[in-house]
Amino acid sequence: MSEPLDLLIIGAGPAGLSAAYAAAQEGLRYLVLEKGTIADTIRLYPVGRTLFSTPNELEMHEGVLKPCRDKPTREELLSHYIHFVLDHDLNINTAEEVVDIKKLDPEEFLVHSNKNDYRAARILFAIGAMAHPRRLNVPGEDLPKVHHLFVEPYAYIRKDALVVGGGNSAAEAALFLSEEGARTTLAIWREDWENRDPKAGAMKHWVRTPLDREVAAGRLRVVLYKDVSSISEREVTLTTEDGESLTIPNDVVFVLVGSDADLTLLKKLGVKTEPGKLTEIPVYDPGTFETNVRGVYVAGHFTRARHIKAAIDVPRRIVPLIAQTLRANAATE
Repeated sequence: MSEPLDLLIIGAGPAGLSAAYAAAQEGLRYLVLEKGTIADTIRLYPVGRTLFSTPNELEMHEGVLKPCRDKPTREELLSHYIHFVLDHDLNINTAEEVVDIKKLDPEEFLVHSNKNDYRAARILFAIGAMAHPRRLNVPGEDLPKVHHLFVEPYAYIRKDALVVGGGNSAAEAALFLSEEGARTTLAIWREDWENRDPKAGAMKHWVRTPLDREVAAGRLRVVLYKDVSSISEREVTLTTEDGESLTIPNDVVFVLVGSDADLTLLKKLGVKTEPGKLTEIPVYDPGTFETNVRGVYVAGHFTRARHIKAAIDVPRRIVPLIAQTLRANAATE
């Protein structure tokens, strides 16, 4: 077992990277454990996707992210985060998953990963919110043709594709598929299709405008649906909002109805949760982001601070507070 850590950070997304940099600035003994890759959630975005946010909302330091256009692509943002790690030599272990955490006493945790064991005085969960894609729970959803993640459209040219969902991710997938020659149907609830209020989660206008063009040109079919009844090898059966059964030919299905964070380890530690706007979230102090379990903190997209900018800003506030408590404890020993 290695030397005890002051802070162990779980997750190497924007929140975890920001926390690592803040910990280094505070002179803490810290380590980031990431089960995937650096900025893994961003890496799972569709290839070539343009982000919805401007550079000042995504960059680790002001003025550093310089995309070719007004908003960065997936690849530009990934490169920005990776070079932030390299330039500051941050302590990050990728492909190392935390599998268990035990609280030994008020000032020490024992962390088991799939590769090592660690002791740490404080734990910061900076996990993403995409661990568990939401499912339709209908017959046929486990068929190989059904996907809960969209990467690129090029395998589906002249194929019958169905996208189920009402958010930007579903709309983008339907748009990309339609533009690249798939015979695409978007199944969406009426309230989502008619929503034009950005504050209420409406599609971004730069997605909605070309999407409407595809519909007007007859290349994209929109079905206002109530639920998906079943999926078979060659067809999908929907129930429309009018209660009618509709069966359409189908080669591939993308179920893009959101996802949830994996709160298993937090709950095992005794962290309380509560209903959030979209899903279950941990209970924490809004000033320190410390949970009801002393020494366990949270930051990132799975908290109430859901935007990437907030995920970056929060660790800059709370890691110095963590450092203060550690120094105060050391002074009294």
